[in-house]
Amino acid sequence: MSDLPITHNLSAYHGDTWSKTFRLVRAGAPVNLTGATIECEARAPSGEVAPLTVTIEDPTDGRFNLKLPADLPPWSYLYDVEVTENNGVTLTWIKGTLTVTRDVTNEAA
Repeated sequence: MSDLPITHNLSAYHGDTWSKTFRLVRAGAPVNLTGATIECEARAPSGEVAPLTVTIEDPTDGRFNLKLPADLPPWSYLYDVEVTENNGVTLTWIKGTLTVTRDVTNEAA
């Protein structure tokens, strides 16, 4: 697992409904997420933490979905995805930058 975490940068537009589906694969086979827990947080340079919503979509195919909070302010965040498998092994699979771009329409004053 020395190639983990992989870097995957994300971008979203403030105020839009946003989600991203990931599929975890180990040695060419999907990671079985049955009984696993997945945690994901975005952290602003100021230290503020925003938890991202994680939903396991297909546990036997290793697929899960991330959703941003509707009120996540425009900023460039660091984020990572930590998976604890049902055998108790915890690994950070994904890391990167999450850039939320300020919207023009409906921008708060």
